[in-house]
Amino acid sequence: MGDRGSLDGSHKWRLAWRGAADKLDRSHMTQSSKVLKVALFGLGRAGRFHLQSIQLLPEMELVHVVDIDPEQARKVGEQFQSAHSETIQPALEDPSIQAVIIATPTGEHFEQIMAALKAGKSVFTEKPLGNNLDEIATCYAAARQAGKALFVGFNRRFDPSFADLARQVQTGVIGTPQLLRVTSRDSPLPSMDYIRTSHGIFHDCIVHDFDMLRYITGQDPVEVYAIGSNFVDGIRALRDLDNVLVSLKYASGLLASIDVNRFASYGYDQRIEAFGKEGMLQAENRSPRATALSNASGILRPVIEHSFPTRYREAYLEELRVFAAGELEGRPLPIGEEDVRISHTLCDKAEQSYREGRPIPITSTNGREHD
Repeated sequence: MGDRGSLDGSHKWRLAWRGAADKLDRSHMTQSSKVLKVALFGLGRAGRFHLQSIQLLPEMELVHVVDIDPEQARKVGEQFQSAHSETIQPALEDPSIQAVIIATPTGEHFEQIMAALKAGKSVFTEKPLGNNLDEIATCYAAARQAGKALFVGFNRRFDPSFADLARQVQTGVIGTPQLLRVTSRDSPLPSMDYIRTSHGIFHDCIVHDFDMLRYITGQDPVEVYAIGSNFVDGIRALRDLDNVLVSLKYASGLLASIDVNRFASYGYDQRIEAFGKEGMLQAENRSPRATALSNASGILRPVIEHSFPTRYREAYLEELRVFAAGELEGRPLPIGEEDVRISHTLCDKAEQSYREGRPIPITSTNGREHD
């Protein structure tokens, strides 16, 4: 996800992270002689939760921070005892830095990825890689030429509940999957400044859901159909959507649906349901507390997580841990060019479906359209 602006660094938010850290499996926290030295580009919202993750990973050392706000860069640099700058060039010229984490606004990713790879740094980046398939291909070609890793942060794959659901589907717990339902409703409503540069709801939000479907099923759809509407005047004025329903058809007979909304008044609503002949799996919303009050008036449960930094705090930590392990131990990275390319293509086709008001066939990887 691209940067949505700076966090206020509230005490409540920091406590939520510390609480999550206390619950994590500490087996990975033993000291290691191998440390990945990284630079972080962008100290807005995305950059802030990556900072929290870096603090919990002894195998990762923050050497340099970059932000267009010099005061922000200075404060974080002093906090982490790292170098700081307003531009990426000083970090790219530092031979001690092995990798960069890109958490800048979406429009800056492609050029920064290319610059980092050319400088001989491995790259972890928030999506998107670029504006089109050509830019995606260019990034991966540059990574191969440089012999460096390129990892795109589709963080939901690393959420414990979603990963467990995917594992159980893949091991046949529900039999052959027949129906999948994904719900993604945002909270809080993003600013119109963010929406304006977000590349639209398909590439900004629904791309994560397309990636999850591929991760869970190991299948690519043969057809996609999307409808959408608006309930937020500001988003309508930007010619974007805030309410979308996508349906997908697969060659196996599997059907899937994705419903997305830019604002849920009750919190960050993220659920997945998988149905098959042998049963059903559900990954439900998570609340900061698990207590529930039952009395004569009914059952009162705590509200769900407010937004994505807390909902996916373990996921953000795990994806960086996986990236570090890939660099330090040579482990293969779980997200590659084909994953990124297919998800981008599905976003393009779903948006085309909405514009044209018809189902769109999906071209297979060999260049032919499915029957």
